[in-house]
Amino acid sequence: MLEILAEINLLEEADGGMKRDGCSGMMPSFRVNDELIMCEILAADDQVFHRGKTYLVSIRLPYGEIFSHIIVPNYTFELNYGSRTVGKGTVMNITQSKAKPK
Repeated sequence: MLEILAEINLLEEADGGMKRDGCSGMMPSFRVNDELIMCEILAADDQVFHRGKTYLVSIRLPYGEIFSHIIVPNYTFELNYGSRTVGKGTVMNITQSKAKPK
């Protein structure tokens, strides 16, 4: 699993984003190059993420260790639901990196 600290910004609905605000625990896909991998976005106190604002969050990538050579500080990424981009972000720091047990 790879866990990162990142700044995210959810897009406004007019820009192709979601119809509602997001929240801690949401599970969009994280785009790495042209691949989508699952992720979970977490923040303190079940925070609501209002579209159009920037938030500092923790993102868990259960299979992210495969991409640990790509996902490094200052890496920019997209958050997707299906093929639709609903947010963008930048990696600030890697907080945990460990391989899944076999």
